[in-house]
Amino acid sequence: MNVEELFTTMVDKRASHLHLVPGSPIMIRRGSSIEPLDGHIPSPQDTRDISETIMSEDLLDEFDEKFQADFSFSVPGLSRFRIVCYQQRGTVGIVISTNPPAPPTLEDVTPPQSFLEKLNDAPSGLFLLTGPRGSGKAHTLAAIIKHLLDTQNINIVSIEDPIDFLHKNRKGVISQREIHTDSLSYDNAFRALNNLSPDLVVVTGVSDFDVIDKVLNLAAQGNKVICTAAAPNAIVFLERIIELYPPHLHQQTRTLLSVVLKAAVAQTLLPKADGDGLVAAYEVLISIPSVQSTIREGKITQLSGIMATGGREHGMSSQEMALRALVKKRLITEEEAYRRATNSEALKKMMSLPY
Repeated sequence: MNVEELFTTMVDKRASHLHLVPGSPIMIRRGSSIEPLDGHIPSPQDTRDISETIMSEDLLDEFDEKFQADFSFSVPGLSRFRIVCYQQRGTVGIVISTNPPAPPTLEDVTPPQSFLEKLNDAPSGLFLLTGPRGSGKAHTLAAIIKHLLDTQNINIVSIEDPIDFLHKNRKGVISQREIHTDSLSYDNAFRALNNLSPDLVVVTGVSDFDVIDKVLNLAAQGNKVICTAAAPNAIVFLERIIELYPPHLHQQTRTLLSVVLKAAVAQTLLPKADGDGLVAAYEVLISIPSVQSTIREGKITQLSGIMATGGREHGMSSQEMALRALVKKRLITEEEAYRRATNSEALKKMMSLPY
């Protein structure tokens, strides 16, 4: 098997993922469908050979120790790939995902204008981009970063694991630091920030308590921070942040969140009704006094009501509002909206209202 041919095939077919499992056909994902690439069935030796071709000695040592490795891989002139090698049934499985060679633009992903305006206007604070895995958070973040670099005299420092998109310095400059490649750990990367004088700190894939705690404290110290995390919606992620702390610190954490959080977006990717690609539904939460008091009082589940009612004039939108709008524009089917909704009953009530 020629690994370069696999990379080229992914780009040519505009595939988002390639799955290699010994004894099964090579599977390729385009949009929401997954199908065999061809009739070839890789052997355990095939996948082992591929993993040894694309992993450095350090990554091979990590794989031998942890039975998995997650890393980025660039093919000059073709694309940048994210690769996960993992052990299953005593053999090596591989998942390869790819992003375009250049970051997308705001026109490509159309993030909510209210979120962008808050990001531009706020001198400091925390901005969240969340959504299920595979929902396009990395693309949205990359488009926002590209826009900032194109239009502002700004110094951005990113802490990524791994780096998804490579950015170019333009009007603004960016330093992209990949964990285990450019910094030994998140802890080291955060400690170095004081000497790097960033106007914006970007942190991707936030999930562990230690990283979340550092992000919150960084924002509390007067920095502007934007981070990504996997969660079905913004409310779930906010609750998860609080629950990671010991119970006696929950109130302190809620108070801190109510102060530092400026805006949150949760996105979901859905197949278009005509079958031509995907479209994003954006849930938007903007920090206003009612949002701050709701978080501080521990009534986070009530935020969805604020987004759906009084928050509209501030550019907020609940997931149900976003799905309903896409159905109204005939960009997605009503069946798909219900299938992806985190609260199908709320969506049902929303759909019953006159357009």
